[in-house]
Amino acid sequence: MTTFLARNAIFALSLLSMSICAWGQGGPPMVTDDPDTPGDGKWEINLGNIGSRSFDGWTIAALDADINYGWGDRLQLKIDTPWNLVENSGDWTNGLGTSLLGVKWRFFDDDKVGWTISTYPQMGVNLDSASIARGAANPGKSVLLPLEAATHWGPLDLDFEVGRSLVERQPDLQVYDEWIAGIIVAHSFTPELQCMFETRERKSEVGNTTLLNLGSHWELNKSLSLLSAVGREFGSDRMGRADLQYYLGVQILR
Repeated sequence: MTTFLARNAIFALSLLSMSICAWGQGGPPMVTDDPDTPGDGKWEINLGNIGSRSFDGWTIAALDADINYGWGDRLQLKIDTPWNLVENSGDWTNGLGTSLLGVKWRFFDDDKVGWTISTYPQMGVNLDSASIARGAANPGKSVLLPLEAATHWGPLDLDFEVGRSLVERQPDLQVYDEWIAGIIVAHSFTPELQCMFETRERKSEVGNTTLLNLGSHWELNKSLSLLSAVGREFGSDRMGRADLQYYLGVQILR
């Protein structure tokens, strides 16, 4: 696990030395999250088209609705539901994908030390059994138990996430629990346009993958932004490695 985290730290330090400009907010369009919450009574809605191509074919969330509500200043409630298009050996199917239900709690926020820390447990559940039969949703339940942290280093913002993903074992499928760790290095490019670099690693008993991801956040006004990201994973085929993945969407703040 020490090697696992150190490898991600090396990626981040390498990026800093090249002075790449990025922005310090995790979550869509990136995979790694941050400790930020919408604020009391406020909404953050991310509507995206998300694609991932592996050796099995494409999985595309034609529309992914990631809806977040601020319950107080430190709590965030989340439901994330996609409508999936799935390719398998040239054949396509579609249906409601696995939904994520989550609660983020930012339990440490101290300007003097310059760190914020949160936990963000999330459960994956299937709301449509027919989608499981068609292969558009994963069978069984899953639980993600992460910690997020954020700080500043000069003009750069840094987001970190580490955690454990637990999946319900299936008799006919090879699914595995995973360790996850991610880093985002971030800084404004212009007042409206930000770009992000992310490295994220998944590790299980059958191997590991490393994601390299570039993203952008373009604020059109205070309520509407355009989101985009593109990246790929390197590592084991048995981990369902994404040879290409992307995110295109909008963020609505209310």
